Amino acid sequence: MPTEFMLSMENTLLLGFLGSLIAGLLTAVGALPVLLGKTPSRGFRDLALGFAAGVMLAASFFSLIIPALDAAEIYYPGGPVPAAIVCAAILLGMGAIALLNEQSAP
Repeated sequence: MPTEFMLSMENTLLLGFLGSLIAGLLTAVGALPVLLGKTPSRGFRDLALGFAAGVMLAASFFSLIIPALDAAEIYYPGGPVPAAIVCAAILLGMGAIALLNEQSAP
């Protein structure tokens, strides 16, 4: 193998390792207030959960639903079929989560 390729491959592996290490350490730092802090007030918890729900809704829309529509349109171009497939998948996912929630309730 040429030396340039070996160096670039080692550099890529090193950068990947360092990126993963930094992400893991920062996740641990972010968990420290939860582990060491006092219990937050009910209002703050409601605010934080509402914010997290909004972020997850946006992430699911932009990162999951739109690409799913694009993928379904490859197989079923035009018409309402791709949207129906994605809607059915979303409803099935919601049903599965609701079922799991009922199973775990005391």
